[in-house]
Amino acid sequence: MRCLLGLWGAAWGELGGAAVTDVLRTASAVPTAPAVPGSPPVATPPEEDRRRVARLFARAGFGASVDEIDQAATKGYAAAVEELLVFPPAAGRPDEATVLALEAGAPAGESEAFSMATFQRWWLDRMSATRFPLEEKLTLYWHNHFATGFSKVKRPKAMVAQNRLLRDHAGGNFRALCNAITADAAMLIWLDGNMNQKILPNENYGREFMELFTLGRDRYTQEDVRQATRAFTGYTTDGQGRALYHPELHDDGDKTVLGQTGKCGATDMTDIVLDRHPEGPVAARYVSARLAGFLYKPGPEPEVVDAMASAFVTSNYDIKAMVKALLLRPEFSDGPGLTIKSPAEYIASTMRLLRLTGAPTPSSQPRRRSLDEIASACADMGQELFEPPDVSGWKGGATWANTAATLARYNFAARIGKLVTDNAVRTVLDSAGGQPRDTAPLWMHRLGLLSLLPSTQASIDRYLEASNAAKTDPGVRTRGVLTLLLASPDFNLR
Repeated sequence: MRCLLGLWGAAWGELGGAAVTDVLRTASAVPTAPAVPGSPPVATPPEEDRRRVARLFARAGFGASVDEIDQAATKGYAAAVEELLVFPPAAGRPDEATVLALEAGAPAGESEAFSMATFQRWWLDRMSATRFPLEEKLTLYWHNHFATGFSKVKRPKAMVAQNRLLRDHAGGNFRALCNAITADAAMLIWLDGNMNQKILPNENYGREFMELFTLGRDRYTQEDVRQATRAFTGYTTDGQGRALYHPELHDDGDKTVLGQTGKCGATDMTDIVLDRHPEGPVAARYVSARLAGFLYKPGPEPEVVDAMASAFVTSNYDIKAMVKALLLRPEFSDGPGLTIKSPAEYIASTMRLLRLTGAPTPSSQPRRRSLDEIASACADMGQELFEPPDVSGWKGGATWANTAATLARYNFAARIGKLVTDNAVRTVLDSAGGQPRDTAPLWMHRLGLLSLLPSTQASIDRYLEASNAAKTDPGVRTRGVLTLLLASPDFNLR
């Protein structure tokens, strides 16, 4: 653990104490040969093109191998962006069969003792195997934007249905997504929308709809909350967790929200906050800033947010248009990785690049019912899917790098080092001529690492020197190199 914390500390020192170009210049580059056996030959594009595409795949997806990076870089950065954005709506696609089957088999009624581990592992598998990584990355984002937790909802079917809803709208229209989430059963239970009736209003959803989902703090008044709450009345849920709308429970009187007066209902509220805020496109800027904070970095530059918000409004709140504006910004594609991958991103990218999706997890202990080590590892790192800490979601950033979370990351890296098959280790070791000291570039090739920070390379060198002196088995040393790479800042930052 001391070694890992020292490595991260040294890396931050390198990134914070030197110019970006100096860090990149002193990083250890991946040798052009040998390539991973079976990979197609690719002419190496210019280094900066490779780095830009590598950042794109890490930030807008779940990473890519060096071969995949080179293939995309050869076509050009703009073409890589377009390919990521081309995904049809999930509803009706063949790859939705699994989630539909999971939803159909999930308990519909309240189930307080139910474990969501099966669904958590399914989602991590989907992230790591999907043909549409940006879609799944956006689904993960919307799960945090419209944070909803099983601990209160207590209805597995409703939680899986909401996950499917978020995917259906992941790259669609934000107006439609807001209207759909308002009438979503899990959200109605989570924020007490099912208790909001004209004779007994409940302000929870009305407040969070404006503060967290659309406008941000200090962009509305308490009176706006009271009036919006009246507009959202009429929804209930039944014993099976299904959303129902009862017109007789809806307050159909005049309401004044953000200076707009009328007999507005739920969908009218969406239109008011998006189109008729007295201060202009407040919602567009707020949502753009939050999404950029997830895909790019916390506190994105105002110019980045302005470009996204402009594309958002011009396209009538098309999510893909807003995302495209971000992905094409030089701020997004340039510079080193300074954002810590969330636990779900870290696990999904590891599984994707090492092709471990659906692999059995090693354990010397009998597996407890409904317990999955991969899902548990994600929770240990601080992100339990389907269970955000509160309505504001996971904070991200430095919270992913506290002592406990960092130790959990290293434990996961070590576990993966053991999980990789003997055949995969043998292939890498054979390609390195049987020399563990030469396996790092081959693992880097698979993990999409174009270079290493000097501190990471030094850590690997020290490990290889010590393990060689101890006459450790070459296969074990090869696995150890992989563990250090997975635990390194180079792989954990994007």
